[in-house]
Amino acid sequence: MMPMTEMAEIARILIQSAASSFGLLSKSLPPVVLGLMLAELIVVLNAAERIAFVAKPITRFSHLSDAAGASFMMAFFSAASANSMLAGYYNDRVIETKELFVASLVNSFPATTMHWRSLLPVLIPLLGFTGLVYFGLLMLVGLLKTGFVMVAGRLLLEGKSGGPATVAIGERRGEDASLYLRPDKSPNRPPLKEALAISVRAAKPKVMKVAKMTTAMMFLVSVLIEVGAFDLLTIHMSGIRNYLPLPAAGLSIIAAQFAGYVAAYTVAGGLLAAGELSGKEVVVTLMVGNVITSIAWAFRWLIPSHAGIFGPRIGTELVVFSTGLRDVIMLLVAFGVMAFW
Repeated sequence: MMPMTEMAEIARILIQSAASSFGLLSKSLPPVVLGLMLAELIVVLNAAERIAFVAKPITRFSHLSDAAGASFMMAFFSAASANSMLAGYYNDRVIETKELFVASLVNSFPATTMHWRSLLPVLIPLLGFTGLVYFGLLMLVGLLKTGFVMVAGRLLLEGKSGGPATVAIGERRGEDASLYLRPDKSPNRPPLKEALAISVRAAKPKVMKVAKMTTAMMFLVSVLIEVGAFDLLTIHMSGIRNYLPLPAAGLSIIAAQFAGYVAAYTVAGGLLAAGELSGKEVVVTLMVGNVITSIAWAFRWLIPSHAGIFGPRIGTELVVFSTGLRDVIMLLVAFGVMAFW
């Protein structure tokens, strides 16, 4: 029989994990639900082409559909909502696996550009011009990554012929396309109130599926956090920094990055002000540290959230592709800064 102390510890871990996962879900699920509902609303209103108009140069070059373009625009406001839209279109067979991967990776750039809201108010006061340079390099990495994926999309995907998105979606769902057309063959757009009701009904089973998967993944991750699995991972990963050509003082910045970007920028700002590190050394250290800590971040947050939206296999593959490509480009840019600054 299990001792009472062990039972109490297990109970504490489960209760704390449930509380932590509830906190994470309260932040992550609402935008996911919103994205699924918006995807259905866009279908009902046949609005994909109009919403994706601004993204036309990107989608046309990348051979992406208007549905993917609509999710690209949503990514400027919420990455989770944009991913949920893509997952909905993928499940409805509006987009295929290749387009899902290309569109998801392209959508990472709007999410990167939106980081200014949280990064700049901290970077500028703590690091000044050096912080601005670092932020600009982060944007450059995101731009290069998106450009690479756009070229890959152009090579891997067939050009989209266009046409009413709603009819195409109806056909792929196995529905009668005439249900979406007026007698004059124009897309049938119901009043907004009716469209919202239809969207809610269509999104409900998908929301339930995603909510169940996300809840399970978040709880599992919370349990792993409570038992110290990620602390152990962090300790092993932090040893990598000893093999990198970085100044000794910069190692404290990388160590702080495991705690969070505010801690890292605070340490970097102190070292910069004290003259322990130059602006170049701070920028390179932050970029290399970004790569090292991205692996822990992927396991701790990205994989659970993507697995909840896309399913375990596709969600994990998306995170591996996205994080791996970004890290390679980040290192190349960091080496470029070391060589030419």
